[in-house]
Amino acid sequence: MLKFKHFPSMPSAAEELIWGNPDPGDLRLLLPLAFPELLGWMGGLAGLATLLSESDQDALEEAASWGYGEEGFFYPFLAKGSSIRNKLELSNSPFFLPRSNEIEFYREDARGCLLAPVRVQEKLFGFFLLELGSVPDERQILLLGLFCQKISGLLIPSFTSKESRSKSGKGEDSLGALLFQLSRGENSQLEKFQKTGTIFIQGPPASGKKTLAKWIHRKYFSDRSALSVSVLPEQILKLEKSLAEWEKMAQFGSIIFENLEEYSLNQQRILYEYSQRKTAKCRLIFLEKQGSQPREEFIYFRSLLRENRLELPAWKEWGRAEKRSAILPIFQEVCEMHGRPDLNLSQGALDSLVDGSSCQNLEDLRNAIEEAVLNSGSGEIRNSELNQEKAKGVSLPDPEDLDLRKAVEAVERQKILLADKLFGGNQIRMAKALGISRGSLQYKLRNLGLG
Repeated sequence: MLKFKHFPSMPSAAEELIWGNPDPGDLRLLLPLAFPELLGWMGGLAGLATLLSESDQDALEEAASWGYGEEGFFYPFLAKGSSIRNKLELSNSPFFLPRSNEIEFYREDARGCLLAPVRVQEKLFGFFLLELGSVPDERQILLLGLFCQKISGLLIPSFTSKESRSKSGKGEDSLGALLFQLSRGENSQLEKFQKTGTIFIQGPPASGKKTLAKWIHRKYFSDRSALSVSVLPEQILKLEKSLAEWEKMAQFGSIIFENLEEYSLNQQRILYEYSQRKTAKCRLIFLEKQGSQPREEFIYFRSLLRENRLELPAWKEWGRAEKRSAILPIFQEVCEMHGRPDLNLSQGALDSLVDGSSCQNLEDLRNAIEEAVLNSGSGEIRNSELNQEKAKGVSLPDPEDLDLRKAVEAVERQKILLADKLFGGNQIRMAKALGISRGSLQYKLRNLGLG
């Protein structure tokens, strides 16, 4: 009689998360596989898990879900700035949220949901939501709490490495500091912003106005959010109502107003009156394209702006050392975003970006670096891999930007470039992988300037 040697079965994804010690980078792969089993252990009807977005460190995104239809389900009570979201932001342990007339759930038989935060060193890194058919008992609350602690423990190394990178002066913070220096800014202007809550930044298109605005915000109000607004309601009552809503969305941090040159007389007046209120809860940062003629001018508002003004120079006016100081943190950020942290920038490529004429501003610079990173097949970006023509945007626009057309174009461009890299330019295989016809692919290639 044959005897077979017994080999222990491989652990499930849920068992790997609970008993193992997976790499933080594998969480987004394991959670979707493990979530149905975890939900079953805890008696959940449906639920989801979120983690901190890799592209926006101020936003949470879905990492796993189970029990919903193809269209999914949105929980309005968890929107940023809502009372329940604020409670979750401050909570250290799971809590039950019962069904009510104001709170809707996906499952009609759900009595409520169990919400549990995932925290790393006091920062909310995500949360779990479980719809339940009954009020949870102590076992369910304890099990979910322990599981969240395990996820937090797995995330600590990733959080620590990000913290060390930010403390070393790299990335967006070092670029923001450089922009402040280029604007000839003084500490007295930052102190004035801290006290009066208003600052005005002018500069050419894509000169780093929003990057500088966010750096100023983080310097004093890093524990709160910064909300960017590019379009204002025309009606006075709607604008006043929007200001109250934006206050909550920004968690009483800063509101960044873009395209100031397009604001009407009434819009400027309302913003001026808001800035003068003693009850105003947000700081205001105004951005305007240099050289543009304002649509209308409210004299008191323009006078307010002149009192605390920064002006950014065009890229062509930067010195070589300053350009180098901007290129390196942008390169590092792009590499990390696309999963290429070990990629290097050759001296020749760096010199080409500094001295070349293809980059006219910071947007051109970032696009050129991003295309080179996506197309690189080695461990180093060389001068020959840089697109000498003006590159178009690859990555998604700022999450706060509501330009849907621009976002769709950026996603299409990114996916097509990745398909081109994977299939070596074979359009038949590219089209099949992208789920479109070859004719549609060729049209998009021409339309996006990809050949």
